[in-house]
Amino acid sequence: MVIPIDLSLNMPLPPLTQDFDTGVAEFIDFLTRLRRLPGFDVDWWAPQGPNDTRRSIWTHPNDYIERFRTTNAEYDSRPPNAIYDTFDIWAHENNDRLYQFKYTWNNNWDRLLGEMRLSHPVYGTDPQLYLNLIEAAVAWKRPQHLEFGPWVYRRDHHPLSISRVGIGWIGWVPYALTPADVPEAEVVRPLHDGTLIMTQSTFWQPYPTHPNYSRAAIDRAQEVELRLNLLGVLPTGDVLRRGDWGQ
Repeated sequence: MVIPIDLSLNMPLPPLTQDFDTGVAEFIDFLTRLRRLPGFDVDWWAPQGPNDTRRSIWTHPNDYIERFRTTNAEYDSRPPNAIYDTFDIWAHENNDRLYQFKYTWNNNWDRLLGEMRLSHPVYGTDPQLYLNLIEAAVAWKRPQHLEFGPWVYRRDHHPLSISRVGIGWIGWVPYALTPADVPEAEVVRPLHDGTLIMTQSTFWQPYPTHPNYSRAAIDRAQEVELRLNLLGVLPTGDVLRRGDWGQ
């Protein structure tokens, strides 16, 4: 059964100073890596023109790239380091928009963003699906931080100051931690010169009406984030904008 889900990926990156073509090549490299994974072996596309014609990365690569070159052209004339001196590119999965990813660079919020909208028609909400995504993302480009989980948890249940970035359900921090450091988390293991932290291995949602709602999972995620904050490994938005977190 395909059910609505609310999962988002927030992966702040160190400051990136590169032109449009370099950034696009990096984003397509990321989507190519994803395409090798079960559940992400899909066609990536973006709408083009007033009739929302689909432009596939794989079958119409030039059309796809030019769609975003046009979209980003207005930023090319901005002064260097201006707040709007930015590039972005995004792609949807071609089947019911299960996934969407957006890559933004050359501004104060260089990052990869992702949205998981529906459970997968074959894999459902298997946590390994999302662990594969996170491992691929961190292997592609080492971030300053990674937060993955229900957006509503962040909005309604975040146990820290709103300026402090947590990890949600699954996260990655650019520091070496052990299970003894975070006993509240079910999984704490090394990953690409940092640490993967999974609050619990079971998929959950923060909506009381959702079939996977779990108050216990919300409580556990809060406990993990409080512990990580005590350890000093959770950044603020201001620190991330500075760009040297975890360096």
